[in-house]
Amino acid sequence: MSQTFSFPRFRRVLQNDVLRVGKPLLFGTLAMLGLLCVAYLIAFEPGEVADEPIATVFFGLMLGIGGLMFTSFSFNDMHHPLERYHYLMLPVSNFERFLSRYLLTGPLLVLYVVVAFSIMDWSANHLASWAKEAERPLFAPFSAVPLLLIRIYLVVQTVMFTGAICFRSYAWIKTTLTVLLAAASLPVVVYVSMRIFYYDHFSWSSFQEQSDIRPPLMPLFEAHWLNVAVVVGFALWILYVAYRCLRAHEVQE
Repeated sequence: MSQTFSFPRFRRVLQNDVLRVGKPLLFGTLAMLGLLCVAYLIAFEPGEVADEPIATVFFGLMLGIGGLMFTSFSFNDMHHPLERYHYLMLPVSNFERFLSRYLLTGPLLVLYVVVAFSIMDWSANHLASWAKEAERPLFAPFSAVPLLLIRIYLVVQTVMFTGAICFRSYAWIKTTLTVLLAAASLPVVVYVSMRIFYYDHFSWSSFQEQSDIRPPLMPLFEAHWLNVAVVVGFALWILYVAYRCLRAHEVQE
């Protein structure tokens, strides 16, 4: 199969992936709708003017936990002993398959969750208003907190997407444990690096620095645009690693 990108082939593989995950996603959405209706009925008191945080919490749970779980299963057919043959024989290039599943678990899933949750919030709110005469503002998907949650999800999703490719089973658990282990080792790496590069600020008899350390790049990294560039660059690098892992895995198969 040619490795050049073909839009007709990409559209076909995207349609196949949507059909493959459509039913589980629909069932999960219906379950979330039921949970949201019950939560609104329990949380709202008659005549109460409720605030918005409860909707934001459920939106974060649906996008974060639900989206990451959905991402962790995105390459199950590639690892399945029987389904992987159909996966490998599908006449599409590696990049088309990779791009299809990234879009399906990343930007397209975010769009779906925003639309679906807005409808669910409206439905649950009207149910609570009818049952308990409780009023609350409708969910605003483009307010500050939901937008922050979406940005965080799009970054974390790239890590879970890589784990779904690399781990043959229990990708959600293994990726989470790997990230936690890396996060736990990061302070140690930073501390050892600081002692190496700023040795004159430390004493061998103490773990604490003897004078304030202000790296020369610190004012530069205080700029918002640079922090955004670092995060975007990190996400793109993780996606590149995921793509290389996908190619290596298919060669091994």
